[in-house]
Amino acid sequence: MSRFKTDEDYFAYAKTLSVIPTEDLLTLLNHFKIKIPTYIHRFVLRETIYPKVFQPKLYQSYTDELKYRLRGFNDYSIYLLEKLIGDYNLDFDAAAYKEIFFNLLFLNRDLYGLKNSFFDDLEKLKYKYAVDFEKINYHDFITQFQTSIYEPKGYLDGVSLKILKEVLVHSCTLGDLKGLGEKYGVKVPRRINKGKLIEILAARFRLTKEEAKLLDDKSVLELEIYAKEKGFNISIDLKKSDMVEYIIYDLNLYHQEVQKDNHNYQIPAVMDMDSIKIDAIQFQADDQKIPTIEEEGDVTPEPEKIVAVEEEIEVLTPAKQPPKQEAPQETVKPETKPAPEVVPTEVAGPEPEPEPVVEENEPEPEPEPLPEPEPVKEKEKPAPQKLPEKVQIIEEPKPEEMAFTSEEKELLDEKINLIIKKYHKRRRRRRFWTIFLIVLLALIIGFVGYCYVYYNFIDQGNLPFNLPVFWNN
Repeated sequence: MSRFKTDEDYFAYAKTLSVIPTEDLLTLLNHFKIKIPTYIHRFVLRETIYPKVFQPKLYQSYTDELKYRLRGFNDYSIYLLEKLIGDYNLDFDAAAYKEIFFNLLFLNRDLYGLKNSFFDDLEKLKYKYAVDFEKINYHDFITQFQTSIYEPKGYLDGVSLKILKEVLVHSCTLGDLKGLGEKYGVKVPRRINKGKLIEILAARFRLTKEEAKLLDDKSVLELEIYAKEKGFNISIDLKKSDMVEYIIYDLNLYHQEVQKDNHNYQIPAVMDMDSIKIDAIQFQADDQKIPTIEEEGDVTPEPEKIVAVEEEIEVLTPAKQPPKQEAPQETVKPETKPAPEVVPTEVAGPEPEPEPVVEENEPEPEPEPLPEPEPVKEKEKPAPQKLPEKVQIIEEPKPEEMAFTSEEKELLDEKINLIIKKYHKRRRRRRFWTIFLIVLLALIIGFVGYCYVYYNFIDQGNLPFNLPVFWNN
């Protein structure tokens, strides 16, 4: 490797290594015990087919929905990339794949522990074959190359669990998610029952058996509200985000430590100049992400978030925070504004300034009216004190109401509808039994009246329907 003075020298040399057949390349990788993580294969495959996917003629034939989903192409999973190859019969350029692959191996040679002997063997293989490049379709290629690929912890289909949910929800259709599940042996349903919902909640929130049993007494709607209160949206009617959760649950991938990617990706771009340029989306983890275990190296950003939150609290409540935080932040908070703001509020609240009024009245010859306005002002004092309390009581629930999202409102509306339905059901039952008793009572009274008329006037001494006259016996 000493003959390569710069990375560019090796990049130019790697073009000549593409003639090595896949079978011999795999033999060499197995000999040096080199295993490639799925996210590296995903990166190489994505760069290989990019010029094919975004060629202008083919791109114009895509639907608007597909064009929208292709904005997340940079984070497409392996399944989605392979699906593009199959759906649009894209030619697989094995030579381009190998060139990108060799460039990555060279840049990350220390990461894989590659020595001069590996590259010497590569050069021997290069001279063993002719200049013609190998022609092989993707299915045959991946069937052979799959033996050198492994899925690291914290990844699924080559995508980190930290952003997997956001990537799949944006880039997949419902059919794609079912196909992804089938690839990993998961049959994704369209609807789940209450028991399965409890199992997912127990796995995601790490509930004990006792805690999970307590959820058995809750209705489905109450379980959804329970999950929402813990910052997680899910429903028994599986939407795309719920399907991703089901796949993760079925594969038991909750709370896995995500392996850190230390690869260097600074390789020459193989993008065709005629390829369509898109506005790519950069996916970021949110509160709905798959719960994972942070590595030690990833713990550093957490205190930054805490500091940011503290700064927000300082801005919102300056009267309470400055005495505690002025010492560590002398240079940041020399602000004199909060101090005068606090002082006038304290004076304005109780308004103990009848004294200057009294002073003005003191030079007047009549001292007697002075005590009269004082009790009047004392009565007026509690009034301004009550007013801000009432204003606060009115204003406090407003941000809480604004905190409800549309999904929370839908859940609450469903719960209210259930209560209304139960109320109307009980009301209908009461009406039915009331009418039934009234009709029954009317029939009884009518029958007794008919018997009386029959006994006294129609057939004296006898009852209708040959009923026995029991009082004569």
